[in-house]
Amino acid sequence: MFCKNCGTQLAENAKFCDVCGTQTVAELANIQAQQEKNLQENPPAYLDVKTAIFITVALFIILPVFCILSDAPAILGFIVAGVMGAVFLIFGIRNQFFKK
Repeated sequence: MFCKNCGTQLAENAKFCDVCGTQTVAELANIQAQQEKNLQENPPAYLDVKTAIFITVALFIILPVFCILSDAPAILGFIVAGVMGAVFLIFGIRNQFFKK
């Protein structure tokens, strides 16, 4: 096996070139295989649409009541709930269509 950077002959089990320090192709393949294995074992968490709708409905119930109890206008709670709910729904829809 030879270094792809400087052409120095390497041992078959070498992870780095002794001359220039470049990672070997075999080591890069091992790293990529490990990353793929980790991704399969621990897939990323996504916000789905059902959860986003549930959170939005909960916000529309909780925030106006909180505003009324704290002597703020209830419309403020609805506005904040609407904005936050829209953000959750946008991320839920985006994740549903664009996750791997």
